[in-house]
Amino acid sequence: MPTQIIDVLGGQKAFRQPIDSFLSFIAATEKGFPISVAQRIQKQLELSNKQFSQMLNLSESTFQRRIKSQSALSAGESEKVVDLSKIIAKGLDVFENENDLKVWLNSPILALGSKKPIELLSYSIGREEILNVLFRIEHGIFS
Repeated sequence: MPTQIIDVLGGQKAFRQPIDSFLSFIAATEKGFPISVAQRIQKQLELSNKQFSQMLNLSESTFQRRIKSQSALSAGESEKVVDLSKIIAKGLDVFENENDLKVWLNSPILALGSKKPIELLSYSIGREEILNVLFRIEHGIFS
């Protein structure tokens, strides 16, 4: 169970149940994360409500209503938040600095077709490819 991902999501205290195995993490994802977990990821990525709601495939007004009512995310939305937290965790591993990660996420990357990683976060294939590029950077493979 990658504790880095739990830490990025806000640690044990961010969830309504203890996360002590991959099965309990799956159960929490199925149940839906608290909106505060999503907001933490949104803040780390420095995204507006509009940008972040698009990544979750929600309208901005629905996202804002959920914030106001402190509603939980759906299982699918929670899974997207997990994907984003994996990117943050791996990026912090690679760059060792939150600021350097943010610069990288907002810079055109040749290995991503000169797109900025932040532009690809809305798509599962984009998130997967961003992780692949981060792994290649970590292992010194030209990207």
